[in-house]
Amino acid sequence: MNPGPDPRPPSIARRLLTLLLVPLGGLLLLALLFDYLVVAGPSRAAFDRELANAAGTIAARVRLGDDGRAAIDLPAELARQLSEEQGAAPFYVLRASDGRWLAGDVRLPPPPVAASTAISYATLPLAGLGPTRIAWYRWNASSVPLVLAVAQRTEVRDAAARPLVTATLTLDVLQLVAVVALVLIGVRRGLRPLLEFRDELAARSARDLRPLDAERVPVEVRTLVVSLNALLEQVRATAEAQQKFVADAAHQLRTPLAGVQAQLELLERDAAALPVQPQVIVVREGLRRLAHTAHQLLTLARAEGSATLDRDFVTVDLAALVEAAVGAQFDRALDSGIDLGAEALPASMRGVQWLLRELVGNLLDNALRYTPAGGVVTLRCGTIPGGAFLEVDDDGPGIPPEQRPLVVQRFHRVPGTAGDGSGLGLAIVSDIVALHGARFDLTAGPGGRGTRARVEFRS
Repeated sequence: MNPGPDPRPPSIARRLLTLLLVPLGGLLLLALLFDYLVVAGPSRAAFDRELANAAGTIAARVRLGDDGRAAIDLPAELARQLSEEQGAAPFYVLRASDGRWLAGDVRLPPPPVAASTAISYATLPLAGLGPTRIAWYRWNASSVPLVLAVAQRTEVRDAAARPLVTATLTLDVLQLVAVVALVLIGVRRGLRPLLEFRDELAARSARDLRPLDAERVPVEVRTLVVSLNALLEQVRATAEAQQKFVADAAHQLRTPLAGVQAQLELLERDAAALPVQPQVIVVREGLRRLAHTAHQLLTLARAEGSATLDRDFVTVDLAALVEAAVGAQFDRALDSGIDLGAEALPASMRGVQWLLRELVGNLLDNALRYTPAGGVVTLRCGTIPGGAFLEVDDDGPGIPPEQRPLVVQRFHRVPGTAGDGSGLGLAIVSDIVALHGARFDLTAGPGGRGTRARVEFRS
């Protein structure tokens, strides 16, 4: 089976640390081994020399009798001196060249092999003693070949050398830690311009298409920044072209449609057109719906994030928007027998003014469209902790809970709903809310009747 993709994204810092720390770690581990050998080797050689000196000193005190027996005259002072030099009293055995024991500790064995040198060494495990370092010294006493074995337990030697080895290895480990820390700090400081560039990009709004400062980034990524600036310029030009196209389309559609509507209204009042007046009314109403739908579609296009630039965002007075929207719809509400009111508390936020005007207009239009005669529609605005809100209450038929997530989709209408809506009003509201990073909730109105549409803006 093929291994799955690495869940971790590629990281320059991780790659640099791997390329630097792996070989450095290997080199430092080799240095640890080398230093251990350098420190331990001379220490062991020094102990071997002391062992050889002890063997020579003891051999000088060997006396052979006429009967071939050997005696070793080792005064207490000399034994104490040997003990101080060796770290612990060495033990020894004297044998003839054929291995016959003459004096000393019988636990020490004869040389494992014949040697041509006067002194030879070996480390052997001895019963009751453990690993033991033995030096065999060969010489002739009164023309009699003798072998003197002087031994010392290796734990004594290791205990004496341990502080020096430990100090050396500790220093090497500290150096290893220091190198790792310096590499980490160096990589982090070296990547700081890239991280600052990343944070600058992350903090930018999607609508902020200003060119990036290519002089602040390292040379290695300057070409990337130049390419990004070219892309941002293309996106900005495309957004401006889209804005201009939508504005031109709105003007070109609105003007002829308004002219045709005016002509139909005149024709409706003309006495000569009485026979076809019902058809004229139908055409005029259809044309009104067409004009409304065209306006809604153009608003949807202009509410796209790619069609809005950061410079379009200004400080907007929500109370003024609410008052203007109520004033514009007051006659319509009066004709429909609806009690339209406003509760406009001082509130402001940063946004695109004409889009927020469309948002308020669509919420109010939706409420008036589905509220029956004798109903109440209230438009509110005010402040909340960290932001502001807009709210529309009506006592119409309401929206079933299962339909509330669906009515913000384009061209979706609640099944069985009367009226001639296009199904775009709440979709436009949802897009404008998303563009402003706000929150849009549809709930039941006061007392569980009708609908409450609430938008919360954050500073």
